[in-house]
Amino acid sequence: MRKLLLFVCLIPLLSCAQPNKKTEMTYKNANGKSISYDEMSYLLLTGDYKMQQLKNAEGDYNEIRLLKTTPSEKETALFALATPNLFFEKGKEVPNEEFTTLDGKTLRFEQLKGKVVVVNFWFTTCAPCLKEIPELNELVEKYKANDQVVFLAFSTDKKDVLERFLNTKKFNYQQIPDVGKMLDNYEISYFPSNLIITSEGKSYFFTSGYIPTIKSILDYMIETNLKSSVGKPQSIH
Repeated sequence: MRKLLLFVCLIPLLSCAQPNKKTEMTYKNANGKSISYDEMSYLLLTGDYKMQQLKNAEGDYNEIRLLKTTPSEKETALFALATPNLFFEKGKEVPNEEFTTLDGKTLRFEQLKGKVVVVNFWFTTCAPCLKEIPELNELVEKYKANDQVVFLAFSTDKKDVLERFLNTKKFNYQQIPDVGKMLDNYEISYFPSNLIITSEGKSYFFTSGYIPTIKSILDYMIETNLKSSVGKPQSIH
């Protein structure tokens, strides 16, 4: 059963006595400028910031100020967004599944070793999936000159349905249609889902549900893996 998931994030950085949105509170960014609750929430989801709660003269909390995170704090915050999945646990070899792209090319994940693989799981009538596509396309554009990054989108839609959709809307990942059974086998039932596979063919990050900051999260994961793969021998196929 396909399920849409709008991501509600309660990461550790947000968990310290978070006030109700209706409480009279002041929210400020790292520069001390007042921002809205929604702006604060978005910035926390980037992993670049953590919260500091401040009290007034009466000893009541009346202000939340954002502070820049350290690199290790950012990593911890972003991996708190990962979704547990038995088949895509961090550091585990991804299943060597065979699949066929929309243009007829047959591949296995094994053949993509040596490259960072960015995977999206979606379907054409999934509103949260469609919402993130423009930002996913921006990622493809950023890395289009880097042949060490591969973008794949696995859709539960049949080939003809997917082709009709792509005739009117752009989704610039390589498309793989009709993978519903495969996704059931790997217990992927919430959409959209995103996966990063290391150059060694191991799962690095898997998350399900729409996250407003998905572009910056995936970008961080890609850059981290590109840096770690520098100097490693590349597979030749």
